[in-house]
Amino acid sequence: MQIAAIKPDYCIKLSKVRPKKLDIFTLKSFLLLFAGTFFVCLFIILMNVVWRYIEDLVGKGFTVDVLAKFFYYFSLTSVPLALPLAVLLASLITFGNLGERFELLAMKTAGISLLRIMRPLTIFCTLLVGVSFYFQNVIGPNASNKLYSLVFSMQQKSPELEVPEGVFYNQIDGFNLYVKHKNPDTGLLYDVTIYDISEGYENISVIVADSGRLETTADKQHLFLRLYSGEMFENMQEQQMSRTDNPYRRESFLEKHILIEFDSDFTLVDESVMSSQAASKNMKQIKHTIDSLSIRQDSIGLGNLDDYKSTALNTFRLTASDSTKLAESVPTVINSDSIFLVSSRSKQLDIRKAMQSRIQSQKSELNLKGTNMFFGDRNIRKHWVEWMKKLTQSLSILIFFFIGASLGAIIRKGGLGVPVIISVLTFIVFHLTSTSGEKMFREGEWSIVGCWLSTIVLTPLSIFFTVKANADSTIFQLDVYKEFFRYWFGGRQERNIVRKDVIIDEPDYIICEQKLREIASDASNLSLSGLFNGLPNYLNLFFRKVDTAKLDKFENDIESVINELSNTKDKVVLDKINRLPIMPVHGIEPPFRVTWFNRIIGLILPLGLLFYLRAWFFSIYLKKHINSITAVSRELADYLVSKNY
Repeated sequence: MQIAAIKPDYCIKLSKVRPKKLDIFTLKSFLLLFAGTFFVCLFIILMNVVWRYIEDLVGKGFTVDVLAKFFYYFSLTSVPLALPLAVLLASLITFGNLGERFELLAMKTAGISLLRIMRPLTIFCTLLVGVSFYFQNVIGPNASNKLYSLVFSMQQKSPELEVPEGVFYNQIDGFNLYVKHKNPDTGLLYDVTIYDISEGYENISVIVADSGRLETTADKQHLFLRLYSGEMFENMQEQQMSRTDNPYRRESFLEKHILIEFDSDFTLVDESVMSSQAASKNMKQIKHTIDSLSIRQDSIGLGNLDDYKSTALNTFRLTASDSTKLAESVPTVINSDSIFLVSSRSKQLDIRKAMQSRIQSQKSELNLKGTNMFFGDRNIRKHWVEWMKKLTQSLSILIFFFIGASLGAIIRKGGLGVPVIISVLTFIVFHLTSTSGEKMFREGEWSIVGCWLSTIVLTPLSIFFTVKANADSTIFQLDVYKEFFRYWFGGRQERNIVRKDVIIDEPDYIICEQKLREIASDASNLSLSGLFNGLPNYLNLFFRKVDTAKLDKFENDIESVINELSNTKDKVVLDKINRLPIMPVHGIEPPFRVTWFNRIIGLILPLGLLFYLRAWFFSIYLKKHINSITAVSRELADYLVSKNY
C-alpha cells in the first residue's frame, strides 16, 4: 500500500510565490532589449551634450581624465532621462516581437490575459521607478554639482596655443597675431605681424618681424615671444610727450622679447560656488531652500508695503494723544483744486513738474521692487520645478511601459522600424508637454499643475491603450476607421462575393429571375414615389419615427436574391451581384437608438442641423443606389434569360 506524500502548507505557499516559466520567459525577452536600448539612449543623450558643449571642448587641450569626468558626471545626470525612453522602446519591441511571432496569440489562446503577461515587467518597471528616484534624489544632485563646476571651469579655460598659417589669430586677449609661414620642426614663425590692442584702440601698437618664436612659460601663466629683425610702430596720441609734433613712435630691432599674460592651465572651480543651483539639491534641501526663500520674500513684501504706505499714501502712525487731539479738533476742508487754479501760471507749471517727477520716481521704484519680487518668486518656482521633476520623471517609466507594451501588442510589429518611430513621437509629446508646462509654471503663468502636464496628458493614453490591447482592439486597423466614416458620412460599400469551391445546391435561376424583375419594378416605384424628393422632415427625424418599412422590405428582398445567387458557378452572375450596392437605410433614420438623446440633439439646433444635413445627403445617396439597383437587376435578369437557366 502506497501512501501519498502530503506537502506542508509552507511548501504550497512557496510554490505560489515562485516565478512561473511564463514570467521568466517574458523577463528574458525584455531585459536583454532593455539593456541594449538603455545604453543606446544614453549614448544619444551624450552625443547631444557633445554638440551643445562642442565650443567649450574643442581646442583647449583637455586631458583624458578631465573628459572622462565630464562624460561620467553627465551620464549620471542623464540616467533618469534615458530610463523612460529605454523602457518605452524595449517594451514596444518585446511585445511587437511576441505578437509578430504569434507567441502572444498562443498565450492568449491558453487563457492568459495581457495584464497577466505584463505582470512581471510591471514589477520590474516599478523597481526602476525607485532606481530613477534614487538617482535623481541622491546621486543626481551631487553629480550635477560636480558637473556644473567642471563645465564652468572648462568654459573659463583658455584655448590651446596653436597659431594657424595665413589667418589672424585672436585667441590671445588684447592681441591679433598673423603668421605667414611656420616651421613645425624648429618652431620658428616667419613674416610675423602683431597688433597690440591691450591698451585700447587709441594706443594701438603694430609689430612686424621677419621671424619669431612663441613659447609658454614654465608656470603656464604667460607667453614668451621672441621676435627677430623687425620694426615696431606705436601710437602716442594718448601719452604725455615732450614734443607734440610726433603722434607715433617707430622702433627698429634685431631681437625683441615680449611677455604676455596667458593662463593656459586648467583650474577646477570650487564646487560650493555651484551648490546654490536647484538641480544640485535633493528634495529635503530643496524644501528647506523654498521655506527660506518664502520667508525672505514675505519679509521683503511687507517692507515694500510699509514703504509704499509711508511714501505714496502718506499714512502716519498716530499716538493716543494725537488721536484725542484729532477727535477734538474741528475738521477743516481744504480744496486743493481752488488753490491750484488761483496760483500763477509759473507756479502751476512748477506744481505739475513736481507731481510728474514724484509720480515717475514712485513708478520707477515700484517697477524695481516688482522686478525683484518677480525674480524672487521665480527662484522659488524653479526649486519647485526641480522638486516635482524628481517625481514626474520617475513615474514616467511606468507610463511609458504601459504605452509601449500596449502599442506593441496592438501593432504586432517587432524590430527597429515602427517601434522607433512610435517611441520618438511619444517621447517628443512627453518632452514638449513637460518643458512647456514647467516653463509656464516657472514664469508664473500656470499653477503647479503645469509641472504635471506630461503626466496628465500621457496617463489617460496609457490607460486607454492598455484597455484596448487587453480587449484585442483593432484601433490601428485602417478598415475599422473606413467603416466608421462610411457609416456616418456615406460611401459606397463594395460587396466581395467570390466563387465557392464546393456548391451543394444550385440556385433556382427561374425564381431568381422573377425576383430580380420584381426588385427592378419596386426600385423604379420607389424612385418615382417622391420618397427621396425634397428635404427630409426635421420633426420625424428627431421627435417622431421615420417610416422605413418599404426600404427594409426592399433591402431584405435584395439580400435574399443575392444570397441565393451566391451559390452559382457563373462568373458573370457573381460580377453583377457584386455590382448591387448595399442600401444605407440607417442614414435617413434617427442618428441614435436612444429616443431621448435624439430629442436633445434635435433641440440643440446647430448640432441637430448637422445630422439633418447628413440625413438629406443619405436620402440623395439612397436614390442613386436605387437607380443603380434598377439597372443592374434588369441586366442580370436579362442575362439569366439569355443563358436559359
